[in-house]
Amino acid sequence: MIKAPKITTLDIEPIGPVVFAGSKRAKRLSVTIKSDQTVRVAVPRGVPLKRAKKFLYSKIPWAAKHLERLKELGKTQTNTQLPALDKLKAASALKNRLHELAERNDLAYNKVSIRNQRTRWGSCSSRNNISLNMNLARLPEELRDYVILHELVHTEHKNHSRKFWKEMDKLVGDARGMRKKLKEYRLRTM
Repeated sequence: MIKAPKITTLDIEPIGPVVFAGSKRAKRLSVTIKSDQTVRVAVPRGVPLKRAKKFLYSKIPWAAKHLERLKELGKTQTNTQLPALDKLKAASALKNRLHELAERNDLAYNKVSIRNQRTRWGSCSSRNNISLNMNLARLPEELRDYVILHELVHTEHKNHSRKFWKEMDKLVGDARGMRKKLKEYRLRTM
């Protein structure tokens, strides 16, 4: 069995150059697309390049769709810079809002961390530690609250089951509609 090399770039039709990067931390194969339209496949240790390529081919429709969306966003966006973020104020405001929403909805979390992340608005660990993206401070309040509540609901429902979405609908109304609105901001804010 030939192991995947550390980093290999291959031209894959119809999406173009793809970086296959060996990863010590990855537990499974995954495909990511950066805002500069770079496609990357994380290859866990011991996984052959042949298997990684087969995995990528199964994801081509998804990758092509997202690359097209990035191209369209690039055409419609102006090069205006978002205002600078006061990191201390943003972190403080997000922590306060998390605490307020947790108390109001009788949801408990363990610890909170505020980070400047590129791929996630937030996350909730198995130990109910919540991580929030500092860029949430740039979103409209209803979307900021949606993300915070999404992570708080994960303290009780660890997956996106029907129970999870039912609880989210109870808290924010149309949770899936909010999720859709949030996707409009993802690439613009990051």
